[in-house]
Amino acid sequence: MQDRTTINTRLARFETNPVYRDGLFLAGFYSKTGEYLKAVNYYRRSVAIGKPNLADYAYDIFENMANAVWQEKIDFDSVFPTADAVLISNRVMPTKIVKTAQLMTRLCRKFNRSHDAAKYLEAGMQTTLKTDNNKQNMMYRLLLADQTLYIKDDTVRAIAIKKDALGPGWENERDKFYDYAQWCLEREIDLDEAEKFARKAIDQVYPGKYRARVLNTVAEICFARGKKDEAIEAINRAIDEEPNNLLYQNQLERFQGGQNVGE
Repeated sequence: MQDRTTINTRLARFETNPVYRDGLFLAGFYSKTGEYLKAVNYYRRSVAIGKPNLADYAYDIFENMANAVWQEKIDFDSVFPTADAVLISNRVMPTKIVKTAQLMTRLCRKFNRSHDAAKYLEAGMQTTLKTDNNKQNMMYRLLLADQTLYIKDDTVRAIAIKKDALGPGWENERDKFYDYAQWCLEREIDLDEAEKFARKAIDQVYPGKYRARVLNTVAEICFARGKKDEAIEAINRAIDEEPNNLLYQNQLERFQGGQNVGE
């Protein structure tokens, strides 16, 4: 609150007298408001006028490009140069390389080009191997599971790796077995078991928005399995739990129309 400069004033000032701090502020503003390409523009302009020893913001540029691609505002292939820039930067934190691997895998999965995630998965895995940290070791196994699924085309082994990463007794821990259900749904594998665990979570969460969220997952899984009536039943229950959430109303219309994800 110490600096109450308006966005319009800052924009005008940056055009007449570009300053590193103003550029970064505007980049962050546009990133938060979902105007990702404007954010990229101001990050790049800020880097251009900044000192060489300052951060290069390679990850921030990539993340905004990835969000723009996800929303199909720009062509999918345009994200690759920015993802590559993260991998070759010597000023990017290791965690950002891992996040780049995760985001690129999601994007490649969405656009049915999963094999294009190969080098990002490998980079993420190699980065996690350099740290002796339980969280990073867990991330290594999750990336390995995706590499096994998408690059080595071994679904059975990928599932085994994911389950092993969840630890002993995961089938009896709500957060873990629900995580497994969501993981399977995103990858459209082992959906029969995913449905079982998602349904198991329904009565183990608080009523209202939390139960609605689980019911939506159940509905998505049922719909992906071709069980349209059960999907509609589950999403109607989600609406009962959280009637003001328009997401579930839109889901109901999609399920009633019979339109599958990605069509």
